[in-house]
Amino acid sequence: MRRTYISPEYYNNNVYGTFNMVEESNFFGAKMLEVEDSISIDKQDIIYYQKLNGEQIDFSIESSLESYIYSSSNDKLDNHTLIIDESQSKYQLDKDTKWIMNINLNKILSNYLFATLKRYRTFEGVRNEMNKYNDVDVAIRNYIKYNVLDRYKYKSIDLYVDYKDMRDQSLLRYKNDWNINTPVSSRLSKIQTETAFDDSFIKLTFNQEKSSSEYNFDYYFNISFEKI
Repeated sequence: MRRTYISPEYYNNNVYGTFNMVEESNFFGAKMLEVEDSISIDKQDIIYYQKLNGEQIDFSIESSLESYIYSSSNDKLDNHTLIIDESQSKYQLDKDTKWIMNINLNKILSNYLFATLKRYRTFEGVRNEMNKYNDVDVAIRNYIKYNVLDRYKYKSIDLYVDYKDMRDQSLLRYKNDWNINTPVSSRLSKIQTETAFDDSFIKLTFNQEKSSSEYNFDYYFNISFEKI
């Protein structure tokens, strides 16, 4: 056979399919994660097992290791802020104080989905070197970002506010506490909501129904999403 001495312009190299975490559709369809029709993030904890490097390879071995626990309560606590509305009058501040709560919906939903995929071992068998990030956890989070988050939209939020008498403890004025045990009977109905155009954040505005000169409050919230 005669040699041409012409160098090839490119080489074809086989790579793992997990190097591309974006689902590509084609004429015959595409593999796609089946998702729940609705999600309610309330007080649940999600427990899962994995190797120390994040891989899930053999449950019989990993179940003997320390479990990982996702706390939806702690996640919501970390991804919201509660502040006094600076635009209100002094009279309102001293009476039915107006509060503003900002919640990172995207972050909470993403963390919940990540823990759920880990619990059901959806990516079992995928090793760190089998994705372009060299980290299976990063790969899963990007899979969620590119393929799952936009399949849900914000549906509703339930805010619970339980007032505490602090007339004998004036230093606690405006000091409100996140409390997972806030009773559901204390659900607040008079709230205003404003969501970002992409449902990534939500802003809640509400007034105290008991005077802030006499009461502070414990509070908690649950969030619901629905499949588009």
